[in-house]
Amino acid sequence: MSDQTTIADVVQGVKELRAEFEKSSPNLAKVELIEKALEKHEEKNQALVMEMKAREKREEELKERLDAMEVELARKSQAGGKQYKDTAEYKALAAYVKRGDFAIAATEQKAILRTDNDVQGGFLVLPEMDNMITKEITEISPIRSIARVRTTSSKTLAMVIRDSIPTATFEGEAEEGGESNSTYKSENVTAYRQTVTVPVTQDLLMNSEFSMESEIMTDAGEGFAQGEGAGFVTGTGVKSPEGFTVNATLVADARESAGSAAISYNDMVDLSADLKQGYNPVYVFNRATLAYLRKLIDGSGRPLWLPGLNGVVANTINGYPYVIANDMPDVASNAIAVAFGDFRRGYVILDRTGLAIVRDDISQKKKAIVEFTLHRWLTGQVVLTEAIKLLKLKA
Repeated sequence: MSDQTTIADVVQGVKELRAEFEKSSPNLAKVELIEKALEKHEEKNQALVMEMKAREKREEELKERLDAMEVELARKSQAGGKQYKDTAEYKALAAYVKRGDFAIAATEQKAILRTDNDVQGGFLVLPEMDNMITKEITEISPIRSIARVRTTSSKTLAMVIRDSIPTATFEGEAEEGGESNSTYKSENVTAYRQTVTVPVTQDLLMNSEFSMESEIMTDAGEGFAQGEGAGFVTGTGVKSPEGFTVNATLVADARESAGSAAISYNDMVDLSADLKQGYNPVYVFNRATLAYLRKLIDGSGRPLWLPGLNGVVANTINGYPYVIANDMPDVASNAIAVAFGDFRRGYVILDRTGLAIVRDDISQKKKAIVEFTLHRWLTGQVVLTEAIKLLKLKA
């Protein structure tokens, strides 16, 4: 397949892949070649799915999806229309990263970096840098792209969830109707501290020809993304996010596969039927599971995986879009290999505003290494269990 992959190419590739696996001795080299071509197409498909989900979120939560516009307005108000890297705040942060406390006057520590030197010698970075890291995470983590994201200035957010509606009754003429109320429950979501430490040599800080503060923020963003991505899927919920694959209620209610350590065509179809009508669901699994599902067909030879239209409609599994989350378990005994649900309603991610950075010149002073430790506060939690269903493979 060429770079300009067409739907016909994809369909043909899937047919050839299935044909090879149906042989008693498949051509493994050809199988690998086809898989690589399909993977190349999959990158475009996942970008399309992310774009589609982002558009849905913008339509349903317009106010919460204006971050980029608010940042731009903040830049202009802070810098009088200048680029944020030209502002005094950013320049002060760059000086702090490269030369430490002594490079900044005591008055600038408050006026420019917006906060005092805290008890551990740290500074809260300016809002623009906080947004840069959040943006990096949004681009990397697929769970953040499909879940509901809330931002708050407090550590704990109380969410009210309606769990029943009033009951409507029928009455005869002149008869009195009954009374009924909706019922609600409260779910507390608490943010936990996530930490990344980036060591940099003094030589690099003193002689760097590029923006070290941007490099440190980029590295920290990738570290935060890797940690939160795993937490949203498999986190224990103890001083960390609660992974939806380990939520006790979801696991207890999980559908068990028909076969041992295997997924069948019917398993995927039955899983979709476990969700109430009205939700806007997606499948979630890892890349290895996707390769497994591509080969499944029903008794009439109809494939479970169907290619979409390039740039218009996403590829589907059983008619639903899917998201690749490589923190999901592989196909194996007792594994939760597939999730299916409306994560925007069922899973919430809480970001506490504020990002702290600590510059440590002491711990590795003999090696002339400076450590930059960044702290942020966030969590993820299942808030509506009926909106997410899991598939657990039989032992």
